[in-house]
Amino acid sequence: MKRTREKTEIMEEEEIRSQMFDSEVTPAMRVGGSRVVCEPSYVPVENLVFGRLAFKGMNQEIEAMMSESAAAEDDTKDKEVSDADMANRLTKNMAKKFSTKRDKSGKPAINKALATASPEASNLLAQTSSFLAQVRSQSDQAKKVKPNFQKPADD
Repeated sequence: MKRTREKTEIMEEEEIRSQMFDSEVTPAMRVGGSRVVCEPSYVPVENLVFGRLAFKGMNQEIEAMMSESAAAEDDTKDKEVSDADMANRLTKNMAKKFSTKRDKSGKPAINKALATASPEASNLLAQTSSFLAQVRSQSDQAKKVKPNFQKPADD
């Protein structure tokens, strides 16, 4: 009798709670389950180091525990693919991607006839390079000549 009475009281309390919080708790929240992880210690949350430290054989037991925790950390940080392998694969993919540029119709965007240097183009390149050399020399001369500032005269 006592057990059944306790069960009925618990059921009634749950019904009252569900009526009170029906407007606040959505069905998705009920189905979603718990998103909260209860951690008994704040050490992993704060990323703290192992609590007891010993060095140079002062306490063998603690050093053994330290090595075990370090080994556990190293196992979690292992990579499946090394950085060099990843870089090699990425460079190959990028090279493949940019090796041939094509327009929307699928034809190469750069004609070889346009890429070859004509006499007019080589003339233009020579003029441009000489002009740039003149501008650079003038800017270098302008940088070298700095005005000498004089100290103000004392009255």
